[in-house]
Amino acid sequence: MAPPLVLLHGITASTDWWRPTIAALEADHDVHVVRLPGFRYREGATWLRDWLEREGLGPATLVGHSMGGTTALQVAADAPELVDGLALIAPAGIFATNAPRRYVLPVARSVGASPRRLALLARDALRVGPVRLWKVGSDLLASDIADTLRRVSVPTLIVWGADDRLLPPTLGGVFSAEIPDSRLVVLDRCGHVPMLDAPAELNVELRRFLEERANQSR
Repeated sequence: MAPPLVLLHGITASTDWWRPTIAALEADHDVHVVRLPGFRYREGATWLRDWLEREGLGPATLVGHSMGGTTALQVAADAPELVDGLALIAPAGIFATNAPRRYVLPVARSVGASPRRLALLARDALRVGPVRLWKVGSDLLASDIADTLRRVSVPTLIVWGADDRLLPPTLGGVFSAEIPDSRLVVLDRCGHVPMLDAPAELNVELRRFLEERANQSR
């Protein structure tokens, strides 16, 4: 039986952003979506470890977007017995600049011009609160995850959008070079949110990775 699949949203997102992914995978996988509102990524990692142990879901495959990817990385490095594999979608943790103000406009642009998507971003950001959001983002920008990457021992898929304006796709090569057992896939005509920008292409890559993990476990 395939390991449980746990989806982790990013800093300004929520579980709603995963709807296309859930619809594509839930028929064949035991999909769980967790909400991490306002957690610093280390706090989120601690919470996730406790939750996986409490629910008896480990080892699970963790799929994390943006800061959710950083949270997943931390769990995989600290508690490898709870993680079967990682799928990191434009993970945060390595940045072109560490100035928080430089990310305000790119965050808005990364969601796109759709009124529905902008409303989704605004709702989720307000749910966390601007002060807490600023603190969480500043904490992430000040973090050094280089050692964390090198301690990840599980197979890892890294997916990046070629048109990501928030975290440039060149950063994907850094993650891939530092995580020992990893593969990088760059999606054309896709920004920072592949779940919404290119759901069909993302789901193809996730299915391929999950099938590979299933075959290796037999």
